[in-house]
Amino acid sequence: MFVPSIKRMRFTISAKLIAALLAVLAPLSMLTLLLNQQGSRTIYEEISKSVHSRDAFYIQSLENALQGISQLMFEFVIDKELMEVGISEEPITSYGRMSQVLAVQNRLHMLKASSTYIAEAKVFLPFSNRTIVSNDYLSDIPSDEYEKLADNVDPSRVMAIGKRLFMSMRFPVSASGRKPVFVVVVELSADKLRESLKNIVSPDQGNSILFNIDEQWEITSERDGDVARTMRSFAEQQLQQDVAVGMTSTEIERVPYLISYRKSTVLNTILLVYVPQNNILGSLHRYERWIWALLGFSLCIVFLLSISIYRIIHHPLRRLVAAFRKVEDGKLLPIEVSTRRDEFQYLYRRFNSMVSRLEVLISEVYEKEILSQRSELKRLQSQIHPHFMYNCLFSLNRLIQEGENDRAYRFTLYLGDYFRFITRNAEDRIPLRDEMKHAQVFVDMQSIMYGDWIDVEFEPLADTYGELLVPRLIVQPILENAYKYALGSPDLKGELWVHTSESDGYLSIWIEDNGKTLSDATLAELAATLSKSGNFMEETTGVINVHRRIELMFGSGSGLSLTRSQLGGLCVEIRLKLDSSGKAETDVSNADRG
Repeated sequence: MFVPSIKRMRFTISAKLIAALLAVLAPLSMLTLLLNQQGSRTIYEEISKSVHSRDAFYIQSLENALQGISQLMFEFVIDKELMEVGISEEPITSYGRMSQVLAVQNRLHMLKASSTYIAEAKVFLPFSNRTIVSNDYLSDIPSDEYEKLADNVDPSRVMAIGKRLFMSMRFPVSASGRKPVFVVVVELSADKLRESLKNIVSPDQGNSILFNIDEQWEITSERDGDVARTMRSFAEQQLQQDVAVGMTSTEIERVPYLISYRKSTVLNTILLVYVPQNNILGSLHRYERWIWALLGFSLCIVFLLSISIYRIIHHPLRRLVAAFRKVEDGKLLPIEVSTRRDEFQYLYRRFNSMVSRLEVLISEVYEKEILSQRSELKRLQSQIHPHFMYNCLFSLNRLIQEGENDRAYRFTLYLGDYFRFITRNAEDRIPLRDEMKHAQVFVDMQSIMYGDWIDVEFEPLADTYGELLVPRLIVQPILENAYKYALGSPDLKGELWVHTSESDGYLSIWIEDNGKTLSDATLAELAATLSKSGNFMEETTGVINVHRRIELMFGSGSGLSLTRSQLGGLCVEIRLKLDSSGKAETDVSNADRG
């Protein structure tokens, strides 16, 4: 049974080991990456929920704080001392007046202390053009503040004057367009508001912006003004879509951000919190890079391991497999044993010992086989010479009796060439060129005998096959049978076609006739007899003789085959096996092993 070649064993042991390592490494690496990505999504969602809940808590706390300030301002308005001081247009000089002012200052101080967001509390007295401050003496009313704050009728409104934020309440509240009796003013601390934004998200993680839609003021912990303006524009776009609460992600200057925004309808302000996504998932991204680095390192280890496996196992194993392939091809060559001390050294030594023993056994068997073949070839070949000689003498005698002297003369010349070919040497094998030349001489002899009664087409042999060695007299007996059994009928003009072809490593010599006497049953019987001719040793002649000699010399697959001719008669194919170089096999032992 034929052993699979190297081409059929591409999936070698080293490849299987490497595939096994990758089969273990790849799923673990992929699982680790999936877990890292799942963790990233979970952390992202939790941080998003945390930021969103902090937004809601901050807005609610800020609304409560500013509404508390508004309530205190409202309670302050109904203060009796403040009412009397505000109505009076007289200068404050008497003790009674001074005590009322001190009482108002005490109330302002209490108002200031009521909330950390209040930087200062004061009262504008338009009738006396004075300002009472919580911790200061009387001063004039600043005109820039008074003009905007005196007309405000909404105590929850936060107004910006420059970079300062104010809340105010006038008395009377409803009499807008009328000069107020007094105006209670609370200045909010922008620093405290900015500091409170850090409670939502720490500066090292992200930033926040609190801005008013109508008053155009903003409080931000962002140091980069461009980023703050970009974020405000983003929030205004969301408000145009009537979205009061939301969370999304966007990219600003190639930096991805997680953005949470919430609108306060009470304060008419928007709180926007934005966190760079790298700050959320930065550590996990580093872990992912480490995983990829570990995967790359593992692949390098697999690569180095594959090289080691190749040098330790695969390479010496390939040498051993290649040596066995040479043995299959009939080349009994030993393997060079290296200095390595392992199992392969033992295998190499045992292989070399096996090759040496095979060479001895094959040599002994081959010598016996050659002697037996030569004896058989001599015996079979001796059967042809007397048979053909009798036929030639009979034909020459007939020509002389008929007075065909010219034809008899040419026939004797051909006959001389024929016997010169037979007797000039005792070689069992001759070049195919000489064998075909001898066959041509035989056909010429038959042409003299039959004249124009038989048309012969004898195609010349290609020079490529001229030196191929073949057994003597393998074509002429087939031609003789054709003339004897197919072309000798007087009621049929005979046709004979001799040509050659090469296919599938075999050279074929085709001899075809147009005989009408060969039935299909007879053809099948002849083919069956030919296939069994190697199983007996009795004396044979003709087609079987030629087939036996070719088969003995070239092995199975070579010899004769009988089929129906294209001309209608018998077609005899003489098959000669060629070697890989295009030459005929000349050693039956080599042919059999092929």
